[in-house]
Amino acid sequence: MEAEREKSGDFPIFKICSKIEAGFAELYHYYSELFSEDFDASALWKKVANEEENHLRQFEFADRIYRDADFKVLVDAGRSRMVCEKLGSLLEHVRQTPPTLETALEKAIEMEEVLADLHMTAAVEFADESIQKLFKAMAASDQEHIQSLRRYLTIQQLSHTEMNG
Repeated sequence: MEAEREKSGDFPIFKICSKIEAGFAELYHYYSELFSEDFDASALWKKVANEEENHLRQFEFADRIYRDADFKVLVDAGRSRMVCEKLGSLLEHVRQTPPTLETALEKAIEMEEVLADLHMTAAVEFADESIQKLFKAMAASDQEHIQSLRRYLTIQQLSHTEMNG
């Protein structure tokens, strides 16, 4: 069944996306502080947190500018809200039970993959190509986050193998 075109003001897609980006930024800033004794890890978390904040600002800007843009929703809004809830639960959990660096990396990769799958290139199709480009750029940035986190996880796993091997 093909989704009907609607106006972004009728479906708060930018607000939902802003909330997701804010949640990721908060989680990554928390990890930056949690792992502050490991300079490289802390710097990586701070870098991705700042990039998520940039995405948040882009969504807020898009909400103001493109509130009446034509688009077609290709994903269930409930799924977007579920990502928000899952992210909120993860943040609450890690604050109560701080993870190891490896676990934090693994969970962040898992959540980033969910976000990338949900991201706007798959979730929304805009009639205005300039808006569509914005979402494609953010999706590409999410893929870079995943690759950066995976590289660092691999380094961590290799260093543990060398120490235990």
